[in-house]
Amino acid sequence: MRDLIVACMMAFVIEGVYYALMPEKAQEAMRKLSEIDPDLLRKAGVLVAVFGVMIITMIKG
Repeated sequence: MRDLIVACMMAFVIEGVYYALMPEKAQEAMRKLSEIDPDLLRKAGVLVAVFGVMIITMIKG
C-alpha cells in the first residue's frame, strides 16, 4: 500500500513540475487532446496502464 501512495505522489510531482515549467505547452497539449476521439483516448489509457503494470511487475518480480 505504501508503494501505491508513493507512486501517486510521484505522479503529482511530475505533473506539477510539468505545469510549473511549461504551462503553455501543457495548455497546447490539452487543446490537442480535446480534439482526439474519446474511444481512442480510452484505448490508449488502457494500453499505457497495462504497460505500466507489466513494467512494475517485472521490476518488483
